[in-house]
Amino acid sequence: DAPHERSRSIVLRRSLTYLDDTMSQHEGSMPSDVFFLIYGATMVFFMQTGFALLEVGSVSIRNTKNTLFKNLLDVCCSAIAFYLFGFAFLHSREGEFIGTTDFALGTETFTKMVDLDDEDVLNMQAYEYSKWFYSFAFAATSTTIVSGAVAERFKFKAYAVYSMVITALVYPVVAHWCWSEKGWASPLARPNELLLGVGAVDYAGSGVVHVTGGLAALIACVAVGPRVGRYNRNIVMEMPMQSPVFQTIGTLFMWFSWYGFNSVATMTLQGGASILAAKSVVTTTLSAAMGGATVMLLDHLIPNQKMEPRRMNNGVLCGLVSISGCAGMIDVWFSIVIGFIAGIVYVASSKMLIIFRVDDVVDAVPIHLFGGIWGTIAPAFFMTKKSYLLKYPNFPRDEMYEGKEYKAPCGLFMGCENSGSLLGANLLMLLALVLWVTVICSLTICAVQWSMHTLRLNLNDEMKGIDASQHGGRSYTEFQTTVFTFKTRDGAQHSMEMRVRAGDAAKFAMALSEVMEGSTHTSSDSAGIALQNRSSSRADKSMAYAFKDVEEGNRTGSASPSPGGSGGSSRDQSPSGRNRGQQSAPGYGYWDNVHYQHDRSDKDVAITIPESNGGTEGSQGSSAAMKSEQHSAGSVLDPFGDAQREG
Repeated sequence: DAPHERSRSIVLRRSLTYLDDTMSQHEGSMPSDVFFLIYGATMVFFMQTGFALLEVGSVSIRNTKNTLFKNLLDVCCSAIAFYLFGFAFLHSREGEFIGTTDFALGTETFTKMVDLDDEDVLNMQAYEYSKWFYSFAFAATSTTIVSGAVAERFKFKAYAVYSMVITALVYPVVAHWCWSEKGWASPLARPNELLLGVGAVDYAGSGVVHVTGGLAALIACVAVGPRVGRYNRNIVMEMPMQSPVFQTIGTLFMWFSWYGFNSVATMTLQGGASILAAKSVVTTTLSAAMGGATVMLLDHLIPNQKMEPRRMNNGVLCGLVSISGCAGMIDVWFSIVIGFIAGIVYVASSKMLIIFRVDDVVDAVPIHLFGGIWGTIAPAFFMTKKSYLLKYPNFPRDEMYEGKEYKAPCGLFMGCENSGSLLGANLLMLLALVLWVTVICSLTICAVQWSMHTLRLNLNDEMKGIDASQHGGRSYTEFQTTVFTFKTRDGAQHSMEMRVRAGDAAKFAMALSEVMEGSTHTSSDSAGIALQNRSSSRADKSMAYAFKDVEEGNRTGSASPSPGGSGGSSRDQSPSGRNRGQQSAPGYGYWDNVHYQHDRSDKDVAITIPESNGGTEGSQGSSAAMKSEQHSAGSVLDPFGDAQREG
């Protein structure tokens, strides 16, 4: 009938209009552009590997599985959420604020059957598919920023909901504003529809990706609170970190992936855009290098600041975030300026978080939020006019559109007529971004808290470690028996048998060697000995070691007290209940357990405490006697230590 015919006619016209618009947008799209996008998306996706390694290296060994699990969760949930909602919110051709149609790739572009001989249409469809993959990789990156910031205490189910909302709603809306033809702040709109006549320029996502993810991370960190032990008695405590090796390798992987992040932001190699892509890899390299070097220099100049690989890594990442806003759109030497300022931004903002007692495990907020803010503003200072015309071909190169003159913008320091408009447009976009992310993320946090009653793990699970409490046990072998041979100052050679975690043997060997340099003992045949080094820079005055010697066939022994500790009869069985006296030759001993106690001046503080109160009847009475503790002024026991477990 007539009404149905009229409805079908309207739908058909809209479909044809959409297809025509898509064809005009991708007119001249080549298979090389499809490959270019897939290449870039694959490199951006590989960034997840860098995130995972960086985060695992920054958390306690007790939370390794949980950290890896959340990184996988980000990717899996992001893919589903972005397919169902995110891509439509981002690239829909209707709506200036948010896309309103074409969910689950249900557009004519993806569903229309075309003639197999129509190569142009096939290329256009291939380009749209590759664009989905590229956009998804960016969305997953923005979401993963949150994971490392709230590590080691955020409830798993709460995090899953939060990450889904970021991927499905928060990020796509911001990206729609700047990277869609219909977005209210997009420079891809017609010249007469541009914000302040120029649009907001965010070349590869300093604002869209990194400020969005960094602000979401800050809101989550504030809501969930710091880890237990991070800020105790108004003292900032260094928390256990698993591996600087993982941190550095993760940073290098991310640096590598950033070349896809920035160079492929042109979305094509046609129309002179290849020069922007090529320039991007140069500016990306220089800004990252300068960011890392600046942090290293500042840490060297700041009194009492240790020069750590972790902080230099973060300086590199802050330089990468900051250059993303204008990587291919500036003269090369300006990238050094941007990287230098990025290093200063990181050092200052990282200190600010500590002042306000915000616990960010991987410093994601200083890197992505504050580095991203600087990167969003940077184009307004350094962007060239020619690069703007190359990146946004919708803007007429003769600066005339429908009989009116429109001036292409440039940075404030570049000396063109329309240099101030870009700063205003970027600041307006940044303000809107902050308001949107703050409102939606805060509402999500409140909803999750109301439905789940808490964002945080219970105290016992947090102290025990999330791997043991939720993921079937720890990632590495719990303990291994290691024999250390050493000489004291009087030349006597001794051996020590220790039960330590597999990953800690080298660390304890280093600490023991430094303690031995300043230690003496009365006799190698003593039943027990406590060693203390008051001069070592790594093993400071509150580091104590206790071990016992076990004679062949003798099942009794004692440990002499370390200063400030208690002495008495010690256990003669291993934690597993086996007779250690039958396994150790005279002169050998073992270390029941060692973990870190945090000290205000030095984080490398150890304490010896029995693993448990289990074992034989004789061992039960000696548990307290073996305990050897020493607390320096202002020090606080590590709440995650195994000594806190109740046997």
